[in-house]
Amino acid sequence: MFSYTKKKDGNEMSRANRKKARVFIRTMQNSSTSKIGTSSVRKYLSFFLCSILVIGACSKFRVDDYNPYLYGRVKLGKDLKELQVSIVNRVPTNVPNQVAVASGVIYVPDFEQSLIKAFNSDGDLKFVIGNSKEKQDKVKNFNVKLGRIGLVTVSDNDDIYVQSRVSKEDAKSDKVAENIYAKKSGEFRTDAEEAIPSVILKINDSGKLSQTIYADGTGGSIPFGYVERMEAGNNDLLFVFHRHNGAMRLSVFDELGKLKQKVEGIDFKDSLNQGEAYTWYVDSFFSHPDGEYILGSFSFYETKSGRFKNRKILKYELKDKRITPIKEIQDPSETLYWVLNNDNFFIWETEVEEGNSIRLQVHDEDGNHVNNIRLNYPPPRGLWRETWMDTNDEIYSMKIRSGYLEIHKWK
Repeated sequence: MFSYTKKKDGNEMSRANRKKARVFIRTMQNSSTSKIGTSSVRKYLSFFLCSILVIGACSKFRVDDYNPYLYGRVKLGKDLKELQVSIVNRVPTNVPNQVAVASGVIYVPDFEQSLIKAFNSDGDLKFVIGNSKEKQDKVKNFNVKLGRIGLVTVSDNDDIYVQSRVSKEDAKSDKVAENIYAKKSGEFRTDAEEAIPSVILKINDSGKLSQTIYADGTGGSIPFGYVERMEAGNNDLLFVFHRHNGAMRLSVFDELGKLKQKVEGIDFKDSLNQGEAYTWYVDSFFSHPDGEYILGSFSFYETKSGRFKNRKILKYELKDKRITPIKEIQDPSETLYWVLNNDNFFIWETEVEEGNSIRLQVHDEDGNHVNNIRLNYPPPRGLWRETWMDTNDEIYSMKIRSGYLEIHKWK
C-alpha cells in the first residue's frame, strides 16, 4: 500500500511559530542588563522569523525519492511458456505497454496468440486463458474465446477483465487525436489511431466467462469504441474511460456488469463555461476506487489563438451530483494522474531538465499541495515503457531488457 508521511496542519504550525516568536521577544525585552541594543534585537528577530519561514517552505515542497525494484520478469520468445512476440529489425513488437498484477500473479496479454498468460514473479507460467494451439504439461489452460485482446485489468477478487475487439470487417472508423501526455512513458505516436469496437469480458477466479459487458452494460448491444483506460475498483466496480458518440466518458459498472453511472463533459458544462473567449476540452476522468466521486480534468484554450490558458480539476459527487472546484493548473505538462484510496490525488509533472525522472505532486482532497514523490528512472530512459497504478495505490513500471519483459515496483 502506498503511503507517505503527512506534514502538520498549516494552522498548527503557524500557532507554534508565533508562540516561539513571542517567547523570543519577551526574553529579549526582559534582559534589561543585556548589552545588545534595539537594532541587534531587530536583527536577530528578523533572522529567527526568516528561518521559520524557510523551514516551513522546505517542508511543504519536500520531495521523497522513489526507486524501481524488480518485481518480476517474463522471457520474450516463441515458446508457450514465454511471452510470444515478433521481432522486426531486432526490435520486439506486439509487446503490451502495461500488465496487471494481483495476488502475486502477473497477467500478461499475449497479442501474438490472443492469450492471457499468468506468470509468477520468477517468470514461471502458472496458467493460460484463451484458446491455445499448443498444450504444455503442468500448465492449466482455461478455454475462453477472447478474440483480439486489448487492455487487461484484475480485481482484488482475482476477476479478470479483458477488452475483446471485434473483427476488422465489423470495425468502424473512429479517429482519435493522440495526446502526448496520455502515456506516462515518453512514448507516443504522431498519427491518429483507428479504434476498433470492443466488449469487455469478465472471467472469474475459476477461469470461466461470467459476463460480457457492453458500453450500455451486460445484456446491452452497444460496443465500446476507443478505450483509453480500464481499471478495476473496490467492491467489484469497473471503471472504463472511453469515447461514446464523439465525447469521452467514464462509465462505472457494478459487480453484475450493469451500467451504474456515466460521466461526460456535458455534466460539468455549467461549472466550466467562460463565454466565447475560451474553449475547454476533457482531459480525463478518474474515479475514487470506491466509486463515490470522480475527479475531472479540463483544459482551457484561447478560442482565437489556440493558446493554452490553464487546466482545472473539479470534483463530481455521484450521489447528489454536486460539483466542487478543486485545483487550477497553469503548466500544460502537469496532468491529473490518479485518485488514491485516502482521497489524495496525484498530478504527474514532467521534469524536462532532469530527463530521467518525473515528479508526482501529492494533493489532498481540497487541492492543497502536501508532498512530492520523484520517480527516478535509471538510464537509458528509452527502455522504460508505461508507468501505472492499481487499486492498492501501488506504482509499477515496465521495461524491456536483455530479452525479458521486466515489471518494477516503486518504493
